[in-house]
Amino acid sequence: MRSVSSFVNRMMFSKLKLATAAASLLLATFTTTGCHVQSPHPNQINTFDGAAYDTMILAHGALTALRASIATDFPHYAPEFNKAVDTYNAAVVMYSAYRSSSEVEPSVSNALGNLAVSITALEGALVSDLHVDAQRSAQVRKAAQKIRARANAHITIADVLAELEIAASIAAAVPATEGYATLAKVIIDATGAALVAEQAEAGKPIRLDAIAAITPIQQ
Repeated sequence: MRSVSSFVNRMMFSKLKLATAAASLLLATFTTTGCHVQSPHPNQINTFDGAAYDTMILAHGALTALRASIATDFPHYAPEFNKAVDTYNAAVVMYSAYRSSSEVEPSVSNALGNLAVSITALEGALVSDLHVDAQRSAQVRKAAQKIRARANAHITIADVLAELEIAASIAAAVPATEGYATLAKVIIDATGAALVAEQAEAGKPIRLDAIAAITPIQQ
């Protein structure tokens, strides 16, 4: 079976902008090792705190990148996008509270789980309109499931990363001549933006302003 990492190496590099090349390398490393290794933040409370922040950074990067394109070019996805934003904003509130009192850790875990589900739903809505070969899509999803199974303590980060990777990998299979190529590029760029944002924060102090609430799209 063709590995996700090799698929990303061949397909995504040909379509990602140069600005996101470093992000695709990070993604390839993640899919190859089956775990997500991120430098700890000097002011994190514990490992959970750092992992939660990394998850929020990923989601913020992806949703921020998607917002402009959906609002301008694909407004019919606004309802799905706004649902993801509402879940993200709820997670921001819970995580901010956690930074003040670690006693709310279970609530943060639940909020991050809901965020992963909402990212999955949004990416699923976008990918469904790409009309990519079903067998190829299933192949990518199967590989991503193995990544999740090996992720252990980093499961929330793995969930969000895997969903972004699934969408980008499937989008990368869309020929540039297809009518869906513009949407495919939006998906790929959002994944690249998320990974670049997370890598930029690696090893740096946690900043709540880096995961600020996102404004829903007016419908």
